[in-house]
Amino acid sequence: MAESVLIVVILIWASIWGTMYWNRSLALGRHPFFYQLYYEPAVMVACGKGFLVAQPQVPAMTRFLTEQTPEFDCRNIPADVKLGIEGLYQGPARYLMTMVGLAWRVVGVSWQRLGPVAGVLFGVTIAAAYCIFRLGMGWFLAALFAWALSMSTLHLANLPHIRDYSKAPFALLLILGLGLIVTRKLSMKSLVAVAAAYGAVLGLGYGFRTDLLVGIPIFVVTVFLFLDLRRLTERLAMGTVASLVCLASFLVVGWPIISAVNRTWGCQWHTAILGLGEDNTHDLGLESAPYDWMGGFTDDFAYATATSYAARLAPGVKHIEYCGADYDRATKAYMLNVARRAPADFIVRAYASVLQMVQLPLRWRMPPMLHSAVGFYRMRATVATFAQDSGVFLVLGTIFLVTAANLRLGLFLVFFVLYIGGYPAVQFGNRHYFHLEFITWWALGFLLQLLVTAALARLRKQRPPSLPPGSMQRAAFVLGVCAIGLWAALWGARVYQKASLRPLVKQYLDAQRDPIVLETGPERLLRVVPASTVRTDPEKAELLEVDINERSCPVNAKINFVYDHARLGFSRPVTIGGSASPGPTRIFLPVYAQFRGIDVGDAGPGCLEGVYRIRRPETFALMPELILRSDWIDRPLYQHMTGWGIQPPPD
Repeated sequence: MAESVLIVVILIWASIWGTMYWNRSLALGRHPFFYQLYYEPAVMVACGKGFLVAQPQVPAMTRFLTEQTPEFDCRNIPADVKLGIEGLYQGPARYLMTMVGLAWRVVGVSWQRLGPVAGVLFGVTIAAAYCIFRLGMGWFLAALFAWALSMSTLHLANLPHIRDYSKAPFALLLILGLGLIVTRKLSMKSLVAVAAAYGAVLGLGYGFRTDLLVGIPIFVVTVFLFLDLRRLTERLAMGTVASLVCLASFLVVGWPIISAVNRTWGCQWHTAILGLGEDNTHDLGLESAPYDWMGGFTDDFAYATATSYAARLAPGVKHIEYCGADYDRATKAYMLNVARRAPADFIVRAYASVLQMVQLPLRWRMPPMLHSAVGFYRMRATVATFAQDSGVFLVLGTIFLVTAANLRLGLFLVFFVLYIGGYPAVQFGNRHYFHLEFITWWALGFLLQLLVTAALARLRKQRPPSLPPGSMQRAAFVLGVCAIGLWAALWGARVYQKASLRPLVKQYLDAQRDPIVLETGPERLLRVVPASTVRTDPEKAELLEVDINERSCPVNAKINFVYDHARLGFSRPVTIGGSASPGPTRIFLPVYAQFRGIDVGDAGPGCLEGVYRIRRPETFALMPELILRSDWIDRPLYQHMTGWGIQPPPD
């Protein structure tokens, strides 16, 4: 009973603190972004019209959604306006929109009155985190670390952005469910209840953020492999029943979202291919390879890449609607083709993501709000400065001790950290992983709890808890085998990847090409007249080759591939210069309509040796950017970590 009261107190306190932080952020002039342009159905719910949109959109609604006005009066919706589902594409976020609409119905339709919505989401997140911490420590330490998480700079920085933050409470509730499954010896009845609750939370959360679907595979693996059972037949029976119950519960609760995704759009694969780009590679702490699958990090560039790929595979294909069913198929085909060609990169990106996740409490040192918990942030900054890589050792130490005490739980932690810590590599940005900061806090709390328990036992002149004889050696052996398996999987994939990518590189090098006569334009722009100046539907990609004599280029010079201003995010800088390798550096780059030319900047004469157009680009299925120096054959055709693969703190 007392524990339930404490959870309620934490929920209420965190909700109040989250609301206060939202309001203070706005008072300081910070502008939250959560795709406000999409919230017409939420306004309609608030005004009692239902989950619908107007055709055409009401002018006052347009001004509100574009934030020209901070509030909306429901009386601005004409009585004779046509409402319906035509043009309604917000179905995949129906539950989020409905929650916002119901809140607006109470407080009034205003962007500045969403503080309570953010506060409730924050409160549930912190309360769920407390319950997770309780699986590894006493109530006092669990409450302390829940407070620490509530003051996290990374966590609070994402709170104002309701759309991305809204997954946090559901994600932590799902993780709590997994924790209960592996730490309790559940009967069939209890397991079915947990599975049903897990599926319901997942189905509800799916209507907030679709990336919560990662909760399905980890549940299935957990109930089949990590239940506290000895007999294989019992494990298979309970795992099967739990999986089916979870799936049924998910389908019932999430059916409106599932049907909306099937009917309109989902765009999950679009998000994944955006994560292949150079910016994500750098943020993961990886050394780039000679190729780049996604040269621009914008929705338009991803659309051009995927649709031109689809057009090369199926000549004559017609218009592909952005985020429609055909687009989902095109982006899925592109992503899976890249994965088949470069599986080692996907593995190393997952490993690098895990290393980044366990460092989160030691990043983002600056306080999110002045004059709040000043001593805490000062202490945290000091620890982060002198032990900035300690998160790795805290988590490894925890896994080692748990494995020594209980092999099943230790292996679950290995699987959990690899899966939950690795999936953010799909699109590596803090809005996708901020809620995973609890992992290292949990490890620290678990270790502190062991020390406190041992100290109290000595004070009471009792024998402190100890591990069985030989358990440390067993844990070292098991985790050593796991490490060897991870290493072997990576290097086996690298051997395959090198053999897979070399024919693609050879296809580039052997392709016939035509020289391009460059025209000098304004601002040192060397114009490249495209073969087709008109945008096609679907997009068509040309393939250019630019030969550079790096020995004649200044160190860290940049070659800029320039597009019209209308194609924001397509222009691409490539850093060159400083290489002493003999022979030219050959840059192969796919370009699209409205490409203007090449800006060589301050590079002197002799730096740019020639520009060529590759014949028959339609014969290339995948068309990554390639930067091939003369010694490319001796360079790895895969991405690899730099050191630990851990970036320094962003501030």
